[in-house]
Amino acid sequence: MQTNGKAIDLPTEEIVIKQKTFPSCTLGELAKMNIEPRKPIIDPLIMEGSSMEINGGTGIGKTWFTLEMLCSIATGESFLGKYEVKNPRPVYYIDGEMPFDSIRDRVNMIMGRYIYKYKVSEIPLHFSNPLLFDNNYIPKINDPKVTQSLIKDQIKRMSDIHGSPIFICFDNLSCLTDYKENDNDDWTSMLDMYTELKHEKHSICHVHHVGKGGHQRGASRKHDALDCVIHLKRPEDYDASEGAVFNVRFDKHRHFAGEDARSFKCSIKVDQDLNQVKWDISKYKDLAHEELLTAYCNGLPDITYTKLEGEFGISKSAIARTIKQCVTNGLYISKMEEIYGDEWENYDKLINKKKKKGVALSQNEEERGISPEIPF
Repeated sequence: MQTNGKAIDLPTEEIVIKQKTFPSCTLGELAKMNIEPRKPIIDPLIMEGSSMEINGGTGIGKTWFTLEMLCSIATGESFLGKYEVKNPRPVYYIDGEMPFDSIRDRVNMIMGRYIYKYKVSEIPLHFSNPLLFDNNYIPKINDPKVTQSLIKDQIKRMSDIHGSPIFICFDNLSCLTDYKENDNDDWTSMLDMYTELKHEKHSICHVHHVGKGGHQRGASRKHDALDCVIHLKRPEDYDASEGAVFNVRFDKHRHFAGEDARSFKCSIKVDQDLNQVKWDISKYKDLAHEELLTAYCNGLPDITYTKLEGEFGISKSAIARTIKQCVTNGLYISKMEEIYGDEWENYDKLINKKKKKGVALSQNEEERGISPEIPF
């Protein structure tokens, strides 16, 4: 630029580029950080900012179980009369397949037990269902550019209205997504959305079907970032006349263990006169022994505790204790005779293997299958 024939240098605009870093902290800095502890929602199953899966076969009762859980979270009523809801919060349930009137009927029967305590308009339970969408169709939620942005915007609005993080449930992945189940990379968009929502203290549950063999379908990456995986399975002696009856097993439990992770049995009891649904909770222990023992004996002589650990989701030491107890109380020989008849000794590798090593059992112990010296 020139003024009176003289050139004047104008100041140049400086562009400051912030150097990119990969943040870290020292042990001392970590010790001094004021990190807000996560709140338990359903103690100890679900924590704030966590993610979980409920899975099981078709028609087993996954939606009943899930809706019961969501009603507990929204109201603060105990879950199944077994687990305390310590920090209730708003719930957003995105259903991809059920007729909307069926969802309404089921929620009404669940809430019928304690609806007198609440005003329906004040219960923070929100729903999305194909009936509410154009052409009765929910766009696939694994689309990061459109659907996921809409879901995150909706969750933010709900969170702002209620002044609280949200509990989000997707029921179920087969209906709501079109990712390639056996491709780990194809789960990335869902994993990214889960991570973003969890960092905002929202909690997530998705419902999924298992394969024909009763195991998880598709890529294992779905479970890598989950804190809890609940598997619903029919009892071996189940009869269709019993209705919705299933065993509840914790296949993954990152922040609880021991008695809290013990499996149990659920039966749904519908009272048509009162239009209410109730739950009968019973011990899983005996049934678990029966299932485990049957799987062990059927798999002889090649079965290993490692294979059973993968199938049942319990530790090898727990499997060993169960099988040992079955040998001690005579259930082992009874089951072997049931499966193999008089030739059961040809398949046995517990009692007769020990006898071949020169350890004698009394006749009474042999008849009862007792061998306290058998190493498990």
